[in-house]
Amino acid sequence: MKKIRNVLILGARFKSNYSKTLLLPQTKFGPKIPQGEQAETLLEKTSEELYNWQLINNANRSKFILHDGPPYANGDLHVGHSLNKIIKDIINRFQLIYHNKLIQYKVGWDCHGLPIEIKVENLLSKDATDVEIRRKCKEWANTMIEKQKEQFKKFNIMTNFNDPYITMYHDYEIKQLKIFKKLMENGLLSQQLKPVWWGCDTQTALAEAELEYNDKHKSIAIYVKFPIISNGIYDYLSNKSINIENGKLNVLIWTSTPWTIPANKAVCVNKNLIYTLIHKDDEYLIVARSLAPEVLKLDESYTQIDIEIPGSSLTNNTYIDPTSLDNDPRRILHGDHVIETAGTGLVHNAPSHGKEDYLIGRVNNLEIDSIVDNQGRYIDSELPSGFKSLGGFKVTESKTNMLVVNLLMETNQIFNLNKKFIHSYPYDWRSKTPVIQRSTPQWFVNVEKVKPFVKEALSKVRFYPDLGINRLSSFIENRNEWCVSRQRCWGVPLPIVYKKSDDSPITDLKVIDYIVNKIDQYGTDEWFTEEENISRWLPFDGSDYYKGKDTMDVWFDSGTSWSTLNENLQDCNIADVYLEGSDQHRGWFQSSLLNKIIFSGENGSNFKPIAPFKSIITHGFIIDGKGQKMSKSKGNVFSPIEVIEGCKKPVTPYLGSDGLRLWAASSNFKQDVTFNIDILKRTSEMHKKYRITFRYLLGNLNNFNFKNPVPYHELSDLDKYILHTLVDLQNSCTENYETYNFARIINSVNLHLNSILSAIYFDVSKDCLYTDSEDSLRRRSIQTVLNEILKTYIGILSPIQPLLTQEVWNEYQDIVDLKIDSPFKMKWNEFYALPEFFENQELSNKFDEFFQLRDQIFKQVEHLKNENYFKNKLELEIEVTSIPDTNIYKFLIANQNYLDDLLLVSKVNIIKGDRESIKIQHSTDYKCPRCWKFTSTIDGTICSKCSNVIK
Repeated sequence: MKKIRNVLILGARFKSNYSKTLLLPQTKFGPKIPQGEQAETLLEKTSEELYNWQLINNANRSKFILHDGPPYANGDLHVGHSLNKIIKDIINRFQLIYHNKLIQYKVGWDCHGLPIEIKVENLLSKDATDVEIRRKCKEWANTMIEKQKEQFKKFNIMTNFNDPYITMYHDYEIKQLKIFKKLMENGLLSQQLKPVWWGCDTQTALAEAELEYNDKHKSIAIYVKFPIISNGIYDYLSNKSINIENGKLNVLIWTSTPWTIPANKAVCVNKNLIYTLIHKDDEYLIVARSLAPEVLKLDESYTQIDIEIPGSSLTNNTYIDPTSLDNDPRRILHGDHVIETAGTGLVHNAPSHGKEDYLIGRVNNLEIDSIVDNQGRYIDSELPSGFKSLGGFKVTESKTNMLVVNLLMETNQIFNLNKKFIHSYPYDWRSKTPVIQRSTPQWFVNVEKVKPFVKEALSKVRFYPDLGINRLSSFIENRNEWCVSRQRCWGVPLPIVYKKSDDSPITDLKVIDYIVNKIDQYGTDEWFTEEENISRWLPFDGSDYYKGKDTMDVWFDSGTSWSTLNENLQDCNIADVYLEGSDQHRGWFQSSLLNKIIFSGENGSNFKPIAPFKSIITHGFIIDGKGQKMSKSKGNVFSPIEVIEGCKKPVTPYLGSDGLRLWAASSNFKQDVTFNIDILKRTSEMHKKYRITFRYLLGNLNNFNFKNPVPYHELSDLDKYILHTLVDLQNSCTENYETYNFARIINSVNLHLNSILSAIYFDVSKDCLYTDSEDSLRRRSIQTVLNEILKTYIGILSPIQPLLTQEVWNEYQDIVDLKIDSPFKMKWNEFYALPEFFENQELSNKFDEFFQLRDQIFKQVEHLKNENYFKNKLELEIEVTSIPDTNIYKFLIANQNYLDDLLLVSKVNIIKGDRESIKIQHSTDYKCPRCWKFTSTIDGTICSKCSNVIK
């Protein structure tokens, strides 16, 4: 009795110690994202420290230059900033880890322009001088740069933030002025009095790139009658037996800008169109014949006369505007821009307030004087007598336009009035207010002359997505001039002086060169000091001259940023990649391209068709879950810092920098990118999965002999199959990195992780890893494969998840005894690249067939589970009957030693037969208390395999 009791006590003690005999994973790598000091250490190591290391150690390598489009130095960063900077960083890191390139990435900031100037003006007194405004603007910009810099650092960007380029810095401004001087040397700059887009609230000329179109703008639209006074058209009609009393025949125009009527100088028709008459009583109106039915719908009291009037018979007739009270005859002129798709087929011409109007006015010697001032208010002295009462009213206001309409009604000139005409109209993107066209003396760049070279340069550029070339090409094609002057003080000055006597500019190149050198000596702020005598700026007496106060278009500022790259500025593409939002086709991409081509010329010729970039990549805008663009006014913005650190309202998890980066990488950034809380939660789960996977890998490699991996030919078929899938994964991911398809990389990694590793290999390998002897061939084989998985995943994920892979690396280098402290410092071909012989499509095909059988078995197992046949799959054993000499039979026999693990049961028996069948039943053996498989012949005792391991 005593002997039996001792045996039971020994058995219980031994049973309680089985867990200590298992080779369970051991790792210091935790499941939670590092925070605090640990996160900061990882951040420093993987960003600026790594960037500076590669500048030294890769100094003799070929360069990869991604030129940073400068964000504006105003306000906190938004999610769009994070998408932009992270995509750039992923590209740079891939070039470093895969191609071992020397990465040159200098961050920049755009500083000049209205947003800062307007903000500063609100902080200063109204009588502040230009110099005071500029000084305050510079202070504001510097503060914002430092603020944004600290926020950018949290995105884990690999660069040196202490060495940026900044458009308001002296060296940058001087380089810009020298490029401007080259523009003048090439004879491409001219001053012209012509209509430009004008911001009435910002009081400056605007480029097309500074406009945004409001599709729901409401205007007052009117049809206006102007009585014809010349005899020509009356005689023509009389010959057609239509006699009309002089003054009763009118041209009928349509406009959605009533405020321009006081500036009317002509009416345009198209000499190639056919016109006709509509009338009521003794009043006759000329309209395009094709548009007459639509016009008649507006007033059914009018009827159409069956007559055709060639447009050519209308030209050179004259009319008057009764409301103006000047009785000045105005001409009817031909205009190619007049079409018969809308309106009346006649267009009124205000040559100082419309581009087509201006061109026709120039050809026909019409007077070109603006009737509105810088604020968009009528200038009393420029208005005809009948419109004098409008003096001082702002033309962009509905009230002003109705005042014009009321005056026209008094003289019976209004045929029809629509107070709620909805259409697309340009707004100043800064003030969010409607713009006008206004003639002012401005400086224009002749784009037409360099356009052929620009087009040729574009043909050599690669675009991602491909359609980008169409967008940029269309902007270039439709642009003949570039207005580069602005009427504000916060910017780089145009280095031009004017005669006091007649305001004529001095454009002598020697004088311009002298002025630029003086600006280099004194600084741009000095240019804006008030001086009666400007002799210190000129190589001659300056008492009869004054300095111009125009500043350069901010797109000219940023469009010269390629000059900061310190490369051969003329004969090559300086940057490998330009990457910005899709709106930059009409902005930075275009201005950079134009300036680079312009700078390459010599004395107006020999322009080199070489763009500053080899490739252009564009990303979309950030939209919320409802498909609306994010904006502060809508209240749907989200701070990237809140994404990183998490927040309480709305509740979001702590994601860290890598979480934000994972969101950016998993987005299809080449179109508009959705951002909402649900996406963040999915991103969090995805990142957790990566951490769990690396934890599993590190934990099971802790006792692996890395110096003695199992040779490939000794690996099991399953091990070889997993290596084959790794090769596929690595090849597809590197291809997608090369074409910037980061979302596909994440999809590929997730699919492989979930469908291959988690669902198959990790499950199949656990029993062996935990319960086999430490030096068993199968266990060492699995560890050999796990090591390849770990290295492959580090290589693939490092550009996207640098903090995670560095954290993994910190432990991995210890257990492998590597001296290199960063995954980015390993050479791809020597460490990450998988050998070609790992690829084994034939074996992969065999596993595909086996997995079909496995799915059939699992369906039956699932059915039995639903019938409560078992609680744990390990209770089962499976008998598979298979036809000899078939591929599946040969596979099953070849891999019989671990079929139980592949099918997650305790036993699998293969039976020869003349047909395929599957039999599932309870195991006839007992549960082993160590490995939990039902493989023990005696209840309560361990199985033979476990017994041998323990011994």
